[in-house]
Amino acid sequence: MEKTRIDWCDSTWNPVTGCLHGCECCYARSIAKRFGGANDGETTYEGEALWTFEGEENGQNHVLDYPYKWYSDNGSTVRNAPYPFYFDPTFHKYRLNDYIGKKGRNIFVCSMADLFGSWVPDSWIEEVFAACEKAPQHHYLFLTKNPGRYVELINHTEFFARTQSNMWFGYSYTGKNSKQWWNPDYNIFASVEPIMEPVEIPRCKWIIVGAETGNRKDKVIPKKSWIESLLEECRKYNIPMFMKSSLAEIWGEPLIQEFPEGLMRKE
Repeated sequence: MEKTRIDWCDSTWNPVTGCLHGCECCYARSIAKRFGGANDGETTYEGEALWTFEGEENGQNHVLDYPYKWYSDNGSTVRNAPYPFYFDPTFHKYRLNDYIGKKGRNIFVCSMADLFGSWVPDSWIEEVFAACEKAPQHHYLFLTKNPGRYVELINHTEFFARTQSNMWFGYSYTGKNSKQWWNPDYNIFASVEPIMEPVEIPRCKWIIVGAETGNRKDKVIPKKSWIESLLEECRKYNIPMFMKSSLAEIWGEPLIQEFPEGLMRKE
């Protein structure tokens, strides 16, 4: 369970971390690089193995049954190591029950990963969904750059059919070359972040819009007209829009921060 400054959710939850997309403006990769690693040689927890490999792609999928620790020179525990393998895909199984018994909230699942990347085993996703089922008081928001994986799971697995109305499936849509996904049987939202060019409205029940952050050399500063055009389309099709705080200098105050029915922010 993690506090967050992401303004469209209440909390983030990262049972899986790491990604192989290699996006240039990825904030998660820089965080994992900064706080990654763990003490060499610490591979057991009370006599049991901490981690194993799973999957075949590049041999980079790690499974952790217990958290790695950072230790001081005298051997005392300093803190958990949140990204012991940096940005390699890692399944933190010990985090699966983090939200059982907690007050209901909107939870961004895997803010430090793409849970639906092609390298993620179906079994990891199934276990994350099972954990969501154990805590139905929350709303779970997923986000991927690979929406085709949603279609694969619907067509070839049984567990995806058990998804509930408290689960929202998002995809990144940053320009005309982005992939879309629409299925009226599911709660679908689109994240236009960072907005890199004028975009047509994607099919969805909710749109999140944000500007590129950080200090990348070729950072794109969006034009207000891009946002105005997208908002006009949202109003036409009755789709709520949430503007992230990164648009404040471009749009001005107040920002439009709407939620779809069922995801209204808790006071």
